[in-house]
Amino acid sequence: MFTLRFADPIAGQSFDRLPRRVQLRFNEAFELVLRNPRARSAYLDVHQLSGYQNVWTLRIPPWRGIYAIDGDEVVFIVFGHRRNVYPLLHNLLPPEGRYIAE
Repeated sequence: MFTLRFADPIAGQSFDRLPRRVQLRFNEAFELVLRNPRARSAYLDVHQLSGYQNVWTLRIPPWRGIYAIDGDEVVFIVFGHRRNVYPLLHNLLPPEGRYIAE
């Protein structure tokens, strides 16, 4: 079983800005992600991000939670609307930093 952690301070701040109903849906999905953060199922829409090593996205349309798997931790980096979260991620993890959490 994995443990959950938010990368400070961006992940916590971006999660707090989500609508309350979306936060509740992410909270439900966190339990499934912690069982197997790489497994896609009927109840969990996750996939590895192209161009990044070990960075994944949890989709709750139209919202996204971006995370990395670091050993036995699932580390959420940022949350947001699909239009905004990917540009924000690219600013947080520039090309030379795209390989995180081996």
